[in-house]
Amino acid sequence: LSDLNAGKIKLLIVDDSNPIHTLPKSLGFDQAMKKAKVIAISAGKNETNQRADLVLPALTAYESWGDANPRPGIFSIQQPVMAPVNMFDARAREDVLIAVAKQINPQAFTEINNYRDYIYELWAQVHQNRYFGPFENFWIETLENGGIFEAPRWSNAVNLQNKVDSVAFQTPLLGGSGLALIPAPSIFHLDGRGANKPWLQETPHPISQIVWDSWVEIHPDTAKKLGIAERSVVELSNSQGSLQATVYLSYTIHRDAVAIPIGQGHTASGIVADGFGVNVLDLIPAKTDAHTGNLALISTKVNVIPTTIKSYTVNLDGNPRQLGRDIAAATTVAALTSEKKGHGGGHHRPKEIVEFYPDRSETAGYYKPYRWGMVIDLDRCNGCSACVVACYAENNIPVVGKERAAVGREMSWLRMERYLEGYQDETETRFAPIMCQQCSNAGCEPVCPVYATYHNPEGLNAMIYNRCVGTRYCSNNCIYKARRYNWFDYEFPAPLDQQLNSGITTRAVGVMEKCNFCVHRLTEAKYAARDLGRDVQDGEVVTACQQTCANKAIVFGNLADPESKVSQLAKRKPDVLADPDKENRDRQYEIFPEMNYKPAVTYLRKVNHQEVAGLYGNEHGSAH
Repeated sequence: LSDLNAGKIKLLIVDDSNPIHTLPKSLGFDQAMKKAKVIAISAGKNETNQRADLVLPALTAYESWGDANPRPGIFSIQQPVMAPVNMFDARAREDVLIAVAKQINPQAFTEINNYRDYIYELWAQVHQNRYFGPFENFWIETLENGGIFEAPRWSNAVNLQNKVDSVAFQTPLLGGSGLALIPAPSIFHLDGRGANKPWLQETPHPISQIVWDSWVEIHPDTAKKLGIAERSVVELSNSQGSLQATVYLSYTIHRDAVAIPIGQGHTASGIVADGFGVNVLDLIPAKTDAHTGNLALISTKVNVIPTTIKSYTVNLDGNPRQLGRDIAAATTVAALTSEKKGHGGGHHRPKEIVEFYPDRSETAGYYKPYRWGMVIDLDRCNGCSACVVACYAENNIPVVGKERAAVGREMSWLRMERYLEGYQDETETRFAPIMCQQCSNAGCEPVCPVYATYHNPEGLNAMIYNRCVGTRYCSNNCIYKARRYNWFDYEFPAPLDQQLNSGITTRAVGVMEKCNFCVHRLTEAKYAARDLGRDVQDGEVVTACQQTCANKAIVFGNLADPESKVSQLAKRKPDVLADPDKENRDRQYEIFPEMNYKPAVTYLRKVNHQEVAGLYGNEHGSAH
């Protein structure tokens, strides 16, 4: 930066970054870059590109070749999974550099036309030095496997720098009055690079449940002292400037600090990103961390001042408390291992169930050979919401925007429920992914006047879109609130239309829709199994949410197969089934079992090391 200001840099190449947005204003990068010619290589719009002299559209990672050696023994290769989007005339940044090198020196890269050729030649050298056999066979096998995975070859012991021993956690000495400002990288947008992706904007933040906006997190005791109410607008100011944001109260933040997520507040990053939220980095001074030399994010205090401005922040949260309903249930290690017959933190099963409908498992034609079901382990789920975004992508679910979301018209088939247990600073956060439960006694089916929704022989609560007339009776009668109504004919403007899944039926205005356990994947797997003369085997069908979950919290499969993984996880102890008066000491449970909807989704309780006291003390059901 000092060289830029001094005029020592004549040409600045900015590669897929946005320093005008991600660096504090106090650094003055926007003024410094005016003293050089700037070429921006980027796959999208941003504030830095807007001020560049030349912008070269680059391919995304999905359209590019590449390789990496993340750690010893692992050599991964990256290959395109889609053709480049034609409307942008984009190129791989490596192809641009190769072309420039040839212009400078015609003898350079004489046998290489693009980066794919370069990767090919590089791996040919690796093969020649380390492996035997024909290279073409080696190359094809490497592409199929995604790389080479060997036992680690550590050449030497890792040497640590001497100053590592002196590094310790320290409380920042900020000085001055006010509250410490904590700019936190966004779980969806990171430093802002994901802000122009509509799926990420419309997915509720796992903790605050806020969409399309920024917020300032404040401890309730601090807010009370300052006369600040939740969802009111406050002004944060210091010597660098000021900004305004809506308040979100949380017991999980220090009383002497406020936090704002990084990533919003764009002005030239695209129609999805621009105009939403604030850029908290504008309040950060130009200070570096003493140990790393990186930008010190926690380096200033701010004054928090209440305002009378009306908040337009959209929060999709319902009741943050479960109120004893055991939606996101938990147990303790002691309760799981105890042999006592008393209250053990289990879920109470109804003592008597009166069946209004005949049991479909005893009806001819049902659940043979398939009864599709799912198990969700809440001890593995961390609320990241990757499954929610995957469902959007897989099923062509439209994004409705901030205004429509504000009136409850979001379209997501899968939502991440967040609940708070405990009291004040002892609050525990729990997550539960909620989708259509594919109930055997579904409340939505008997109320549909045109039979648009029905229970199919494989246990799915199926939808016939062409029959639906949009009465919304089904949504009203769904206790899980898992159905969505198309208020409009939604559009996917180019090039977003190229992301659509061609195997999914498009839903029109006036039609209900919901999760269907990725029925198109089920159909594809059944056809493939039929051609082989057998049934679908366990693990051959993976739903989009299951495929995306990094913690493997979701298991899908055939409940009619007693040996399948989903059946084993959903199975309860025989003594519990024989005597409903006993509490289920296993982790399996269903949401709202007293309604007798018989859902095909089984949840596994989160396991805590100690019981969490309820909101009003150690109330019954607070730990389960």
